[in-house]
Amino acid sequence: MNRNLIDEMRLLLAHHRRASLCMICAAAACLFLLNVWVQPAHTFAARDSGGTMWKLEGKRISAGESSGGWAIGIRAKADGGAGDSISMGSSKSVSNSVSGNVGIPIKKLNASFQFNVSKTWSTTASKSYGLTGKKKGSWWAIKYKRVYKNYKIKARQYSFYDGKWHKTRNTRWIKAKKFAHFAYQLCSTTAPK
Repeated sequence: MNRNLIDEMRLLLAHHRRASLCMICAAAACLFLLNVWVQPAHTFAARDSGGTMWKLEGKRISAGESSGGWAIGIRAKADGGAGDSISMGSSKSVSNSVSGNVGIPIKKLNASFQFNVSKTWSTTASKSYGLTGKKKGSWWAIKYKRVYKNYKIKARQYSFYDGKWHKTRNTRWIKAKKFAHFAYQLCSTTAPK
């Protein structure tokens, strides 16, 4: 075979190998970039800015008591005799509650407030009053209302940037109510319809 032809074939083969290597490298680079582009946005968002969260700061603080509205528990007519009385004793639904939460898990709130902030249950409302001396035939009622102990805990917002979490100036009060007891009141009323 012609010497020149052999040399040309060798050059062509070497060129082809270099071209194939370049193509393989280019394909690998494309695959890498494609893999990066399809990653979830949050993978990179936290590096620049974006991430925020809230943390409880400090212990619970007592914030006094509050109560719901009055409701009639029972009505009775006075008979005018000695020892006359009115009594109520019935099961009522009560519950604890929380307000102002900014996404902190309930388990964390329960531990920090030291009670179950979302518990609902039933308990008995029971009370008696004497009606001795009340006008015969007059109607009386026992009213009741739910009384709560109030607590609050400060929460602070954090922002993620430069690879770590930083405190911000944003704070909020998360408030919780814990059922304490029933309050009662004797009052005159009208006959039930």
